[in-house]
Amino acid sequence: MVRVWNKPGVWAIAAFWPILAAAVPAAQNGSFDDLARRASDAIETRPAEAAALYQRALAMRPGWAEGWMYRGAALFELGRFREARDALRKCAALAPGKGTTVAFIGMAEYELGDYAQALADILKGESIGLADRPAFVAQVRYRGALIYLRSGNFPQALEQLRPLARNGIQTPEAVEALGLSVLNLHFLPATLPPERHALVELAGRAAWAYLAERPEESGPLFEQLGSQFPDEPGVHYMKGVFLIDHDPAAAEQEFRKELRIAPSHVLARVQLALLLSKDGDADSAVRLAGEAVELDPADALCQVTLGRALLDAGRTAEAIAALEKGEKLAPQAARVHFYLAQAYRRAGRDADARKENAVWDRLHAQQEPVELNAGQKP
Repeated sequence: MVRVWNKPGVWAIAAFWPILAAAVPAAQNGSFDDLARRASDAIETRPAEAAALYQRALAMRPGWAEGWMYRGAALFELGRFREARDALRKCAALAPGKGTTVAFIGMAEYELGDYAQALADILKGESIGLADRPAFVAQVRYRGALIYLRSGNFPQALEQLRPLARNGIQTPEAVEALGLSVLNLHFLPATLPPERHALVELAGRAAWAYLAERPEESGPLFEQLGSQFPDEPGVHYMKGVFLIDHDPAAAEQEFRKELRIAPSHVLARVQLALLLSKDGDADSAVRLAGEAVELDPADALCQVTLGRALLDAGRTAEAIAALEKGEKLAPQAARVHFYLAQAYRRAGRDADARKENAVWDRLHAQQEPVELNAGQKP
């Protein structure tokens, strides 16, 4: 069992008070007051006692949303996930629209093995907003990442963990999950062979520092990763991504090394195509991007990269066809519309170009615009 919080302060009770306070009825019955007080006193250290006390209090006042939340938390800690899920669902029904409650339901569903519903509720809870409690947020996003890892959706597993790195919320479990994500390894933490732990842990630390925008830390870690595991698939691709902004020539060499080790690596082709296109080698960029599309035709990033390379090569009609495929695969990614507007304008389709520009402006203005990443599917 993966626990929600680490002791002491296992329940982080303050995380839920401000969210549910408006839904808690005024306590006037003395017996109810006594049960609620005793339950609150017990919840951090005696979850079984707290669950029983909340049950008695809720029998007297079944409309007490906060009580259902804490009974669910106590049952979760006890490993009674089905009962925890049901209690949390009652809380959500009494106090709807609370992201923390919905995500907590998703965590219980995860423990029950209902991964599709768990992911739906975790993502819904995140979109509504979670309580500002880092340990809780880390466990929610960690479970979301594990669900994506189960299906081999490595880009989305990474995206699930990215906000933790950006906000300085770091746990060993999340770092390990990130290592699996960036290396595209088809393992869960529990099934990772012992001999792969050092690789995954180092890759996770390097990627974490990179996502946290700490180059002084990530640079040495990527160097260590490359020297310690020079023949492991994914390692040179990671180094290349790190080097793109400040040493494109070195990044190009890392992507070429990656393709020698892992000839079917899609993203190494994409990144190399983008670099070559910037250097004016449009024909080579088209070839590499075309190979990436052949390997993964349902990937929006591959299609858009091919479209950009074709546009640079002056093959406008073919570029439009590839970019339109990318738009269908990732309609909410602002940059797709930006490139498509350029292509339409070059083809003399001004009305279509203005339409795409308007979509670009609208999507780009979003507080967190959708990025065009590998692994985006319709």
